[in-house]
Parts: sequence; structure tokens; C-alpha cells
Amino acid sequence: MIRRRTSTHLKSPEMRSINSVRSKDVFEFKESYCDENSIISDLLGGTLKAYLKPPILDVGAGTGDIAYRALQDQKTILIDVNAIADHDYPCRPMHTRKQVDFFDFENTSEVNTILISHTLQFIDSDIDLLNQKIRSLNPEKIVLILNSNDDFLGELVDWTLSNFKNANPEVRLEGFPEGYHLTKSQPFAATLKCADFETLARQVAYLMLIAADDKAGLLAGFLRERLATPSFIIHQTIEIYSRQ
Repeated sequence: MIRRRTSTHLKSPEMRSINSVRSKDVFEFKESYCDENSIISDLLGGTLKAYLKPPILDVGAGTGDIAYRALQDQKTILIDVNAIADHDYPCRPMHTRKQVDFFDFENTSEVNTILISHTLQFIDSDIDLLNQKIRSLNPEKIVLILNSNDDFLGELVDWTLSNFKNANPEVRLEGFPEGYHLTKSQPFAATLKCADFETLARQVAYLMLIAADDKAGLLAGFLRERLATPSFIIHQTIEIYSRQ
């Protein structure tokens, strides 16, 4: 699924961050219900490590677990709109952490790699502004980690967009990243698994950026109707782009 973004209207920081989520929601999804970040960390710290060039900017670092596990020996700046929480991973000696909106981040030193792991939906409201920000940072590499939105997740994205007016699921953007070409693509599969369909509905609400209590019964009912158990596979891809 590809989304078109053509607006050139510059949004205020409040508008740009309107789809931010609580640190608690991120922690629960990543640590309790979905294994995607442990897989991503293994890949970035293993077979894909040679593709990363520090300093690295981790955009929407969340709990900081990917940098902590995979980038421990590489100079990395972790940014997120949320403040550091008690459950967040501590910074490694090579790391710094800042609470700042991506569009307000000002680099005081060179950034050679930008890591955008499942945070594109939070910064994609204006594709021209997004590409402009990337140009200002001028990294050699961009690492983009996205859901493939196929199989059941693809069906779920379509259903959510049809039933929730303000849903904002993660989708691929046409025209991003501008001025870069794909040099490496690594697919993998993660599992979202919950104890019951009500919990799964809350996690899906997080994925789609909808209020958990907004038509919660409708969402849980759809999941119960379509799935035998409260779990499903999420196919994803790590894409590494190089500057043209």
C-alpha cells in the first residue's frame, strides 16, 4: 500500500506530533506483545551492521531498545517526543538522548545514517517537509523499517481505514526518500500475540493510531471473526537507502 502526500503546508510542532503515543503504549507493544524489535535488533547488530555508518540518528527511538541492543558500539543520537520513562533502556556510553520532535531537531555534528524504525506514520503528514528535513540532515544512509501490509495485516489496514475516520496506519510513501536509491532489502516476520481479543484490539489500535476505546467492541469483534486465536504474523522489511 502506497500513500500519496503532496501538501507543502508547514505544520506547527503541535500539529506535526499529533499522532505521538504514550511511552507506556510503546513499551507494552514492544516488550509484551510483539517480538519485532528483538528481531530488528538482531539484524541491525548482525548481518546488516556493515550497512550502517555512524553517527546514527534514531528517529522516534521509543524505549531505546534497538540502539541499546544493536548499536551499542556506534555513536548514536536517540530522539523522541516522549520524555525518558522509568522503563526505558539506559543510554550506552556512545549514545545521547534528546526529547525533541524530529522536525525541530538541529544537528550540531554530522549525521551519516538516519534510522526510521516504525515511526514513519508519526512524521509523514507532509511529504515535502519530510524530504526537506532529510536534505537538511544530508545523511549518506537511510534505514527504513516498515510493515509490508500484506496477508491479514493488509486486510486489517483496509478495514480500519474504512471504519475509523482518523486512523493513521503505517504505509509506504510515494516519493520518499527523495534522492536516495535502495541498496539492501531484508524481509522478516514478527508475531503479535495476546492473551485475548480485547488485548489484541488495544494493540491494533496502537498500530493504527486510533483511540483504544473508540469502537473498541467493533474492532475486537472483527478480530475475533477473522482470527482463530488472538495473534497474527506481521511481515516487515528493513530497507537501506544510499544517497544518489
